[in-house]
Formats: sequence, C-alpha cells, structure tokens
Amino acid sequence: MKTLTLASLLLVCSYSATASINDQQLASYYQAAQGDYSQLDQLYKELQQAHQQQPTDPWTLFYLGGTETFKGDDAWLPWTKMSYTEDGLARIDKALNMITEQQWQQQYRYLPQAIYMQATAAVTFTKVPDFFNYQQQGMSLFKQVLNDSRFLQSPAQATSWVFSYAIEAALDAEQPELAEQWFSQLKQRGLNDKFGKNAEQLMAQHAKG
Repeated sequence: MKTLTLASLLLVCSYSATASINDQQLASYYQAAQGDYSQLDQLYKELQQAHQQQPTDPWTLFYLGGTETFKGDDAWLPWTKMSYTEDGLARIDKALNMITEQQWQQQYRYLPQAIYMQATAAVTFTKVPDFFNYQQQGMSLFKQVLNDSRFLQSPAQATSWVFSYAIEAALDAEQPELAEQWFSQLKQRGLNDKFGKNAEQLMAQHAKG
C-alpha cells in the first residue's frame, strides 16, 4: 500500500549542501523533512530569495520545490494544499530539466548530483496521490536511474535507498515483476542495511498477498 508521507518525501536529499544553500537552511529543511514545520515559512522565504538570486541553479530550485511540497502538506485548506504541492512538483520537474554537466560532475553522498536529484524526484513523484499525475514520470525516472551505469558503479551503500523506494513504487503500481528484478539487483549488491531489510519486508508482504 502507498503511504503518503509528504513530510519525508525529500528526506533523502536533505543531507547534501552546496554554496547556494547554507547550513542553517539545510538544517531547517531537514527539520521540515522530519515533520517539524516550525521554521518552514522562514525557510520558504529564504529559498525564494536564493532562487531569485540564482535563477539558473537547479539545486536551489529543487530544494525550493521540495519546500513547497512541505507547505502543501502543512496547509489546512484543500485548494491551498493543492496549489503548493502542484507548484512544488512543477519546480522539481523544472529543476531536473535544468541539469547541466556541472550536476553530473559534482558528487553528493557518493552519487552524481544529477542522479541524486533524479532519484529523489522519483521517490517524490511516486509518493504523491495519483491525481497529481506524476506516477508514470516517477516510474520512468526510477527505470532511468537504475539502468544508469554511473549509478550502478556507485558504492552499494549510496544506492540501496533508491532500490528500496523503487521496489515499493513498483509494487504500488502493480508491477511485481519489475519489483522482483530490482530486488534481485539489490541483493546482488550484497548490502543488508535498513533499506535492504525494508525491501525484503515489502517483497515478503507482497508474496503473502
């Protein structure tokens, strides 16, 4: 079953920083990713300003989009939730289209920054409700990332979270054969961390029906 956890959709990308996002902003983002929105409004204003100053920086735009999805989760009124979430998803999508060679060369948590962004977007797109119409794009991103040689050549501990979320998304999309394929790839990488264990539990639950 799909669980909507907008408060943690982009948690996986909250450990990377660039000069365009300072440490305090990163800490506030991480705080929001864990469901504490007490600094969210201030963070949102700061990231809006950062994006205005660096409109061509996809990483800043990516974080701004993630922050807007948090704003959508935090909003009370249905139309406000929809507006923020739609805007956030659109910004994330736009940031992906702005990726340049710089993002392919920079490393974040042992992955090329571009792949990090694609994988995190895939998680987000497959976690939001179906009516936002990002599910197919999210699955396409997972397939793209998990077939990328640069991803497959990365350390196992840097990739297990992507496999785990991809397997969950495949099961939610009723594509068990794809989930089996990715689970087999994950096992071949020989890492039994919390993400590997989570994937194993998901596959076991699916087998039980």
